[in-house]
Amino acid sequence: MMKARLTFMGKGAEALGRAIEPDNLPEMAMKADGDHLSFELSVQKIGTLLATLDDLLMNLKVAEETLVCAEDR
Repeated sequence: MMKARLTFMGKGAEALGRAIEPDNLPEMAMKADGDHLSFELSVQKIGTLLATLDDLLMNLKVAEETLVCAEDR
């Protein structure tokens, strides 16, 4: 089994977590607290891990861009 833990820190981290939470997979645990956002996941294959991390990072990127645009208005 492959396991990964990602931690993000910065302004708006909790809002980013809430924005992408509907896309989280059952094998993914997310914890959002203030300026900290962390994910833990476990999968059977390295390819699945890489694809999941790629999706997660893209979702975070889009959510961050959306929040920045909303703040600018």
